[in-house]
Amino acid sequence: MAKDEKFIPIITLVVYCGTEYPWEGAKCLYDLLEIGDEMKDFVTNYKLNLYDCHEHDTFDEYHTGLRQLFEVVRYSQDKEKLKEIVEKNREAYSRIDSETRDLLEVVAKVRIKEEYEVMENEEKKYDMCKAFVDMKLEGVMEGQINYLIKPVCKKLQKNKPAAVIADELEEELVEIERVIAAQQQVGSYDAEQIYKVYSAGGC
Repeated sequence: MAKDEKFIPIITLVVYCGTEYPWEGAKCLYDLLEIGDEMKDFVTNYKLNLYDCHEHDTFDEYHTGLRQLFEVVRYSQDKEKLKEIVEKNREAYSRIDSETRDLLEVVAKVRIKEEYEVMENEEKKYDMCKAFVDMKLEGVMEGQINYLIKPVCKKLQKNKPAAVIADELEEELVEIERVIAAQQQVGSYDAEQIYKVYSAGGC
């Protein structure tokens, strides 16, 4: 190596895509060491180049699928805010490319089914707006099953009457009676089947 030659730096950037909490780990080498001030002159500190989505409220500077990825990661726990963003940027969210779709599924656990595929200029795109509507419906279904249907079924198996179940679950008697009627129509304790009858009003 000649005296006037220089190395080209390599910069490592860590992108944190945790959906529940901001980054809580160390951000430099000193954070990992038990080191006093008198020793710091002899130990080089290394800073972590960290990009945490939770430290940002907007991602307007991004013009690729990274913007949609970061927005979903940032607001995955705030469904109303995410709904607002999706509706405001409907054009972008209705044409998600395959790479962004894969990242959303792996990183943010957002499933965008093949049925949302849209061909545009001979390239596969995906309509996340429709997927988002389904996700909301699935969330409602999951909530009803876990917090109403399943608890009612458990109490029915103990032969508890509707009034007692309503009192114990602190629910309106009419709703408990609807669940019971749906269960009787299904003829089993299959929670998803009971929910379908219950939500369709066929009881």
